[in-house]
Amino acid sequence: MADGAYDSYREAMGDVYGGWWLAWPLTQRIRVKDVRALHREGSVAAGTLGDRGIDVKTAFMGAHADLAYDAAGTVAVRFKAAGAAAQGFTSVPAAEAGARVEFHAGKSALIVYTGLEQTGLDDVARLAQELVRRLWLGRWDAALFAVTDVISARSGTVLTAEQAGASAELHIQSPAGPGPLQLLDLAAGVAFGASSRVGLNWTGTDLTPCYRGVRIRRTWLRRVKEEYGTPQPGRGLAAGPVPPVLLDEAGDETWSVVERVGPEKRP
Repeated sequence: MADGAYDSYREAMGDVYGGWWLAWPLTQRIRVKDVRALHREGSVAAGTLGDRGIDVKTAFMGAHADLAYDAAGTVAVRFKAAGAAAQGFTSVPAAEAGARVEFHAGKSALIVYTGLEQTGLDDVARLAQELVRRLWLGRWDAALFAVTDVISARSGTVLTAEQAGASAELHIQSPAGPGPLQLLDLAAGVAFGASSRVGLNWTGTDLTPCYRGVRIRRTWLRRVKEEYGTPQPGRGLAAGPVPPVLLDEAGDETWSVVERVGPEKRP
């Protein structure tokens, strides 16, 4: 079930945040300045930049629109107001507000996130210079990547279908505001009721659904090796201080030295 649920979630989020890594499990917390290592189809924690003596500053990059994804209309949601009975509900009593979710396609997903904000490094060039300096001294593994941007969410709810015809009921305990219930009311303050053929039903707060990062660009590293030699254990690329020309290149032509690494860019 876990693999199928992740596949459905990944495909759905790819429609909105293609090129970003997805935190999985959904409870995983990712932070700007984390260091990650590629592993199978994802990435795993490998410490932080601070662990390696790299001090770079973060900044608020802006808010994102709330996300209410219903797989191109293949997910139907019917709401029930508190104090009213509604046909088809089996586990939400008349006194409570609720929603019934029905999936009309297999491997489908309903994803609702609110309070989305992006935080990131305010100076990637500075990070690139620090990575070059440590790479030269043998203190940075070029296979690692540093997290430069994270999208956080105040709250969210995710449901996936194992197959067409799946359904789930939700108790809505705290609607977002007055007026008719809507998809964004499912992001927080919900509890799951009866369900059938559902792969994943999950809700939480203070989340980091998406992140991205940079690593040393392979073509740049290849060129540097050809010019300065192959790294030696414990020595780095060469004896002596890092050539100023490499630091200048990292500062002035940053994206020729580092590259974005996403789930679609494997070694």
